Amino acid sequence: MKKLMLPLVLGMLFAFPAAKTFAQFANVQIIHNSADPAADSVDIYVNAGATPAIADFKFREATPFIQLPAGVQVNVGIAPGNSTGPGDIIATFPFTLTANENYVVVATGVLNPAMFDATVNGAGAIAFDLKVLTPAQTTGTGGNVDIVAAHGATDAPDVDVLVNFGTTPLIDNLAYGTFSGYASVPPAAYILNVTPAANNTTVVASFYADLSGLGGGSAVVFASGFLNPSANMNGAAFGLFAALANGTVVELPAVGNARAQVVHNSADPAAATVDVYINFVSDSLKLDDFAFRAATPFVDLPTGYPISIGIAPANSTSSSEAIATFTPTLTNGESYLVVANGVLNPAMFAANPDGASTGFTLFLEAGAKEASGNANVDIKVLHGATDAPSVGVNANGGAIVPSASYSNFTGYLNVPAAEYRVDITGANAPGTLVAPFYVDASTLGGGATLVFASGFLDPAANMNGEAFGLFAAFADGTVAPLTAVGNARAQVIHNAADPAAATVDVYVNALADTIKLDDFAFRAATPFVDLPTGYELEIVIALPTSTGITDGVVATIPATLAAGGSYHIVANGLVSPASFAANPDGVSTAFGLFVADSAREAGVGSGVDLKVFHGATDAPTVDVLANYSTPALISGAAYTDFTGYLSVPAADYDLSITPTGQNSTLVATFDADVTGLGGGAGIILASGFLDPATNQNGEGFGLLLVLPDGAATLLPLATSIADDLIRADENLVLYPNPTTGNTTLSYTIGQGGSSRITITDITGKPVLDITNEKQAAGAYDINFSVDQLPAGIYTVVLTTETTFSVKRLSVIR
Repeated sequence: MKKLMLPLVLGMLFAFPAAKTFAQFANVQIIHNSADPAADSVDIYVNAGATPAIADFKFREATPFIQLPAGVQVNVGIAPGNSTGPGDIIATFPFTLTANENYVVVATGVLNPAMFDATVNGAGAIAFDLKVLTPAQTTGTGGNVDIVAAHGATDAPDVDVLVNFGTTPLIDNLAYGTFSGYASVPPAAYILNVTPAANNTTVVASFYADLSGLGGGSAVVFASGFLNPSANMNGAAFGLFAALANGTVVELPAVGNARAQVVHNSADPAAATVDVYINFVSDSLKLDDFAFRAATPFVDLPTGYPISIGIAPANSTSSSEAIATFTPTLTNGESYLVVANGVLNPAMFAANPDGASTGFTLFLEAGAKEASGNANVDIKVLHGATDAPSVGVNANGGAIVPSASYSNFTGYLNVPAAEYRVDITGANAPGTLVAPFYVDASTLGGGATLVFASGFLDPAANMNGEAFGLFAAFADGTVAPLTAVGNARAQVIHNAADPAAATVDVYVNALADTIKLDDFAFRAATPFVDLPTGYELEIVIALPTSTGITDGVVATIPATLAAGGSYHIVANGLVSPASFAANPDGVSTAFGLFVADSAREAGVGSGVDLKVFHGATDAPTVDVLANYSTPALISGAAYTDFTGYLSVPAADYDLSITPTGQNSTLVATFDADVTGLGGGAGIILASGFLDPATNQNGEGFGLLLVLPDGAATLLPLATSIADDLIRADENLVLYPNPTTGNTTLSYTIGQGGSSRITITDITGKPVLDITNEKQAAGAYDINFSVDQLPAGIYTVVLTTETTFSVKRLSVIR
């Protein structure tokens, strides 16, 4: 209201004497630019009138252009604000205005120069004064904006003003207390860099001037305040201000610097790769083909004015192709995370369960960190998955974010540099697991990162976009996925025959939890259990008296399982190998975990699926024969070897262990009755010592059958070297061989007693069983038909009281 009244008030006050009429006038604008705190507000008297012509005129205020009488002397008196009359005037300035001329009058300087820094411009120069510009302009030229500069900063040297980082000054060598000439510029936005005169590489300050709406107008841009307020009675700091012809004064925003990292987290397939334009008035940054889940390093961005961030399709050629534009104004000295998120057309995607808007936007988060400032890691979390409800975040079993909804950033979490199991859970429901992840932050001490939820929980309902995951954006622009924690099935078997490990405690440390197998005995097994995948598990074997994972440790063994996998994990070997017999093949017998993948909890058919593990430290490489058949069912199994699965009919088998390639030399034969296991699976482990006497009297050799439910059974000994059973293949003759129908078995019994003839197929399955009563010593012939047998190779085994004989029979069709 004061500015609106000024033309009327001044016109009345300048109309003197009362009876005289002035036909001639000049146009005058007055600007208060004295930064002296004592002159923060002044009263202006004209010709010592009884009341101020302008009362309480504030620092950095201006009048509009007003008509004042011309051709007569006018005395302008300056008094402190809230003065009581002309007696308070502290300085008077006489003026005689020229008719029809335009003037700008700027109050500048300080009342008592001795109290201010006068080292640059001198005490006399900075004394309070009224500086006059004429002719002044009230309009622009040809639709442009006409600007003139006034240097009113008492402690500033002569300056140049450069536009938009150009090298040629728009205003050159402007001294304190002077005006530049007018410059006519197009109505647009500009960056004004103030530099010392003739030293344009040293920018004292930068300012933003938006002249885009001032076409056809004029402005006085005045430097105001102190470069060093502390040396100038703590007066106002340096700045640039623009006084428009209508008296409006606009502070030109100081252009500073902010740090920002840009992250692309829009999972919309249509925005999988975009071009990002960041326009800074005089320059622009283009992020070309910026991919989903990519990030920039932290970069410098200007502050003090709206920057334009345009998102355009990949391979665009200019920002005019942007499909979305955002104009944030950043704060000087601040640091930001700028995350592109959401979908371009929400109607084509699943709605957010909490009703949050999922339209494409920029999430702008101030207070971003590039480092933690200590030995820990600073982690900020963003919920950026459009179709995910509010969630909680747990780390290693502890809730660190009870609830966060879509678009929410958490504060920074300062956590030790370590490994973490990060569980996404229901909001305020830590027991409801949505998705588990693993992050190894053990090498990130001193760093900071943004962990952002990304993608869709249900891709099928979201244009088949990328699936949900957690990703970490680091300050250098590196983006790394957090490893999704899956699930594996595993069976743990204790097959270490070392008496010192007869009973152990087993810990499986899964970060967020620890499984303990208490007093786990030799030849015991767990059922198949669930274990996490995606990160290294720590499996610790400890003495049975242990009270925790660090107590009485015998061995610590890492194991990383694959999601969806199924494993046998066998503890085997010797704690102190030097105290035991060496392996005949030179294989290390040190205690360890031996892991086989593709373990089965059921058979793939109606038979029985079996695999074998050689776990006898003092046994050589062996073959395994089924029902004495050759070739060997398993050939060349060395210590620590797992075989593949063998699918055999559910039947009763004699399993003979022989040195490799010496199938007539039986080490031991065991009875494996799996008749009741049709459709099932299991693992058979060679276990114990062939020679306990040289192995601290540990358990003797045997075959251990372990089923998926954890049942572990030693197979009974069927025949061994101690039985003095001698192989005598010459005692058995088959003819005709090959045969198409009937065949005759001729055999000789050297010692009277029982005899048995068994015919098996190539898998060891019995197909004919000819059992005789006791027979006296002598020669025998048995004729039988093979019409019911398909073509193939069969094994015929004759067992007597003292010998066994094996022959191959070929059936052809």
